[in-house]
Amino acid sequence: MKIAIIDDDLYFLNNIEKKIKQYSRNLFNISIDTFTSCSLLFSKKYDIYFLDIDMPSSNGIDIAKKIKSTNSLAKIIFITSHVDLVFSAITIQPFYFIRKTNLDKDLSIAFTLLEDCYIEKEYYKFKYNSEIVSILIDDILYLETSDHLTTIYTNLNQYHIYKSLKDIQEEIHSQNLIQINRKTIINILHISFDKKNTVTLDNKKTFKIGRTFKKNFNDAFSTFIFKGE
Repeated sequence: MKIAIIDDDLYFLNNIEKKIKQYSRNLFNISIDTFTSCSLLFSKKYDIYFLDIDMPSSNGIDIAKKIKSTNSLAKIIFITSHVDLVFSAITIQPFYFIRKTNLDKDLSIAFTLLEDCYIEKEYYKFKYNSEIVSILIDDILYLETSDHLTTIYTNLNQYHIYKSLKDIQEEIHSQNLIQINRKTIINILHISFDKKNTVTLDNKKTFKIGRTFKKNFNDAFSTFIFKGE
């Protein structure tokens, strides 16, 4: 799970980063990037954004609108020291609000809600390096096979498993995982661009779509778009 924290107050930024790591320790595997401005924020996508509503050089509400326009699945958690700004921010439909004056209590509630939200999602569990690993299926970017070794790629990790692509796809059993050539399955959730016989994921990696897989991919992607997921 990728988290971005955006706040112009460097002291507060460091403080909330430490607390987020503490609250997420037993819940999620996370990576965190911090920003004091939004100049580099849109270079990649995040699952959760902790966003200061009121920054001197940027309007947090406008930033949230831009995030949602390109990353509709993102969860926006507004941070504020001005409670009166909460009402104008509701139009963005944020996941939660955190008051800087009530940081610990509000963070605790936010992570309880996040846990409830992600527990409802589906996970793929498998044995890896003598341990049971559980990864959120939505976090899978793609799977690629070579010589009976299949690698599962997420934004945070790579898992190498001695199983066939077909076997893993059947075990995961998700309509969002679509095979696009003999060696590759991609997650529709992470498509950022498709053109003719290629598809690009939000990690900038591009794959060719095999001729025999093209119709199945087009049908699945059209259904996905129609459902508005």
